[in-house]
Amino acid sequence: MVVLTTSDYIQIIVGGIYAAALFYTVITFRRSKKLDQFTQTNIITSSWRDAEVELEKIPPGSEHDISRKQWVYRIFNDIEWLCFLINEKFISDRKIRKQFEPTLIEYYENMFLKYVSNDEKLAKRYPEFVKLYQAIKLQHSSQK
Repeated sequence: MVVLTTSDYIQIIVGGIYAAALFYTVITFRRSKKLDQFTQTNIITSSWRDAEVELEKIPPGSEHDISRKQWVYRIFNDIEWLCFLINEKFISDRKIRKQFEPTLIEYYENMFLKYVSNDEKLAKRYPEFVKLYQAIKLQHSSQK
């Protein structure tokens, strides 16, 4: 028969406390990582939104095409950065990616193909955007 002493009980309690502290640390780290992803996404989308507002202020007409194109490229740069973070798994939360999928598809099909010249497409000016768009379309086609 094994006899437990007071020091044995203390060691068992301390071991339990260490296990609980480790568990809490892991949970806190996961939450912190998720919060960082939301913060990064929020900063990018805020800049993106500001560029969209400025783009809307530009009056229609071919004399404003240069100004319009500059704001569109700023939007694409924000999108490119977001896509880079997603592609490289700095933003790995699936819910964030799912939230952006329809918007990225719309921007690619309605703005990217309209504003980016064939020379720029051949030069692969926005490779992360194109890569993520193709991955999203491939994923959607395999789900059907």
